Amino acid sequence: MYNNALRLLVSTAALANAQSLAQGPAPPEVLLSATQSGVLPVLPTATPFTGVETIEGAIVFDGPSNPGFTGQLGDAVVQQNTAGGSFMATLPSTNFDPYTGSTITGSLMATVPSNGTGMMVTVNFSGFPAEAQYGPFVYHIHGLPVPADGNCTVTMGHLDPTDRGEYYPCDNTQPQTCQTGDLAGKHGNITGTSFTASYLDLYLSSDPSSAYYIGDKSIVVHSTNTTRLTCANFAAVVSNGTTNGTTTSPTAPANITRPSTTAAATSAVYTGAADKLTIGGVVLGGAFLMAFSML
Repeated sequence: MYNNALRLLVSTAALANAQSLAQGPAPPEVLLSATQSGVLPVLPTATPFTGVETIEGAIVFDGPSNPGFTGQLGDAVVQQNTAGGSFMATLPSTNFDPYTGSTITGSLMATVPSNGTGMMVTVNFSGFPAEAQYGPFVYHIHGLPVPADGNCTVTMGHLDPTDRGEYYPCDNTQPQTCQTGDLAGKHGNITGTSFTASYLDLYLSSDPSSAYYIGDKSIVVHSTNTTRLTCANFAAVVSNGTTNGTTTSPTAPANITRPSTTAAATSAVYTGAADKLTIGGVVLGGAFLMAFSML
C-alpha cells in the first residue's frame, strides 16, 4: 500500500508508438496528487512500462472538444426497465474531504417512469462551499460502492459500460456518446450552495443483469479540481419510501491535504479512476507527468 503518489515521467521518444494509438493531442506536463483523478479514453499498449498495476491512474486536464467522440464499444444503449423501481443515494452527515468548511448533504433518487424507458433522476443537494473557490462542482455515478469506512476513493471511476473514458468532455447534445455515469456532463454542473434538478436519463438501468445497472453503484461529488468531497451508495427504495441500504461514515485518508483552488472551469472537470486494474502507463503521446496512487 502506497500512501504517496508514485510519479512517472514519460518521455516523448519512449511514447512514439503509444501516441499513434491515442486520439487527440496530449495534455501538457502536469503534476497530480492522490486526491485528483481521471482516466483516458484509450489505454495504449505500446508503452515503456510493463507489470505496473494501478488502482488509480490519474490525469487532470480537460481535453479538447471532440463532438461525437464515443466509447470503444459504441454509443450507450437506451435502457428499458420494469416500471416503478427506485434507488436513492443519501449523502452522509460528514464529508469525506473535511477541508472546505462546509458539509454537503442531500440525496439523489432515480426512479423508473411508467413507460419503463430510462430513469427519472431527482437531485436535492445543499451545503456546498464557495463556488468561486471550489466550484463549479460535478457529480457522477461511480463503478463501485462506498466501503463501510466511507472512503470515496475506493469507488474508482465513473460507470462507463462503453469504455469511453473521460479525457474528452461529454457533448451533452449527444448524451449517448457520454459516459453513462457522467451525470454532470450530460445534465449540467452544480453551481451555488444548493442544487436541485430533475431529468430523464435514458441510459440508467434498474436491471441487475444490465451493464448500465446503478443499484450496486455510488454517487460521488467533486470540486472543480477533482477532489472527492462526499459520496454515497445507492439503495433500493422499498414501498414505504425508505431504503434498505446502510449508511457509511467517511474517514479521510491520513495523507489528505487541503485541496488547491483553481479558477472555475467553463466545462466540467471529469474525474475518477479506472474502474478496473490497468497494466502499463495510461498515457497519450508527448512528455507527460503522471501520478499513480495505490490506496
